[in-house]
Amino acid sequence: MDSSLNMELSIFIARILGILYLSVGIGFFLFREYYVLALRKILNNPGYALLGGFMAIVGGMAMVTYHNHWVNDWRLIITIIGWIALIKGIILIMFPTFLDIFKGILQVRKGKGLTIAIVLFGLIFIYLGFFQ
Repeated sequence: MDSSLNMELSIFIARILGILYLSVGIGFFLFREYYVLALRKILNNPGYALLGGFMAIVGGMAMVTYHNHWVNDWRLIITIIGWIALIKGIILIMFPTFLDIFKGILQVRKGKGLTIAIVLFGLIFIYLGFFQ
């Protein structure tokens, strides 16, 4: 694949990830209780684990297939996210009870570290996708 096409794909994926992470992060800040309730419902319904697994495999496989760039710049982050999504999807399909280990995390109400990290990732990807 041509180098300029590789960069265009990286920018496109960075835009998607930026908007996604920033939206979720800000939504979690503004409507924390709603998100916690929704996540609890997801964790208590095995069908959601399977659906999430299917979605993660599709998204992860698309990223691994079309953006498997092991380079020494920011595009490596996108490649790693793709591999993590693919592996997560496989784990969720093979072991749907895997999500049970995350139920304890939702009991913590004061911790905002993960939310801040999601917003920061969103801002970084927004910058890389739209302003670089």
